[in-house]
Amino acid sequence: MVNKQVDRSRARAQEDYLKAIYHLNCGAPVKAAPLARHLKVSRAAVTMFRRVLEKDGLVEVAADRVEPMTLTRRGLAIAVSMVRRHRLVETFLHRSLGVPLDRLHRNAEKIEHAISHEIERRLANFLGNPSTDPHGHVIPPSVDARGPTGGAPLIAMTLGQSIEVTALDDADERALRRLTSLGALPGFRGIVVKNDGTGVCLRAGRKVVSLSSALAARVRCAVWVDCLTA
Repeated sequence: MVNKQVDRSRARAQEDYLKAIYHLNCGAPVKAAPLARHLKVSRAAVTMFRRVLEKDGLVEVAADRVEPMTLTRRGLAIAVSMVRRHRLVETFLHRSLGVPLDRLHRNAEKIEHAISHEIERRLANFLGNPSTDPHGHVIPPSVDARGPTGGAPLIAMTLGQSIEVTALDDADERALRRLTSLGALPGFRGIVVKNDGTGVCLRAGRKVVSLSSALAARVRCAVWVDCLTA
């Protein structure tokens, strides 16, 4: 019984950490200090739990073994899944139980950890598969540990969207060389900070990648979820 309680406590802590890392920078590298402030814990606690997340294959740590840390594909999928459950719960509480907006967040924070994949699916179906929660935040689509699939042209993305590059048009060797030099390869994740018809800029941590419109049209990507607080 005690072991089961410990396992549940650890799983909840993992989910909270992963979601916090995601919210802080949309899955881009995050340092321990801002994460500690977000979670209201000590930096030492973050450093200690970071080792647990790394051992479980949920985060990757910089070469200096200190910071920053980045979500792995599996860690990102779990984080996005938690955001989805949180916002579905908020929608249910508001629509079906009449819970006011100002009480949704703290109640959803408690309930989201107890929802299984089956209940998540049933809840979404019951609610009519809503696209946004009562606060107007986007409810991300259901994902598994393999991450997003398919995709749309990068040129079609809008400001603030968190994307992952999923595929490149292989018909133009020169374009492929340019994309390679920029690091805009499948698996690259960033936030759209510019798309004005002349080109697209993506921010990943401190790095900004700029692509012309012609180049961006050759990149396909999947949207994870907006990065507003759940």
